[in-house]
Amino acid sequence: MYMKEVISYLKNRQYEESYKLIMKAINSDPNAAEPHNLLGIWYEFKGDNDLARKHYRISYVLNPTYKPASVNLERVSTLFPYKNIEVDFGDENNDISNQGTKGTPLKGGNLASKSPAS
Repeated sequence: MYMKEVISYLKNRQYEESYKLIMKAINSDPNAAEPHNLLGIWYEFKGDNDLARKHYRISYVLNPTYKPASVNLERVSTLFPYKNIEVDFGDENNDISNQGTKGTPLKGGNLASKSPAS
């Protein structure tokens, strides 16, 4: 329900707004894989790869067939963080994916240096 809006907020680095909606989505359906994947992305963008991995794993456990969680977990778990693997928002069927990019490439493991001061 909130996923399109959350993805838009994350892509535009509106972290406070995206976090609130992610938490609403998790509270609405704690067993849904998608909000945990998005929370993993949120933590990764904020520079906390440990919590990002935790939520990608939760997403994977809730739905092992949900590919974005696997892609994101692999990216933050690799020994070579400079690999240019895009963030998978899980939005390829959403209108947001028409903005020209499937995801956001991470260089150096996170985008914390590009995020506004919180």
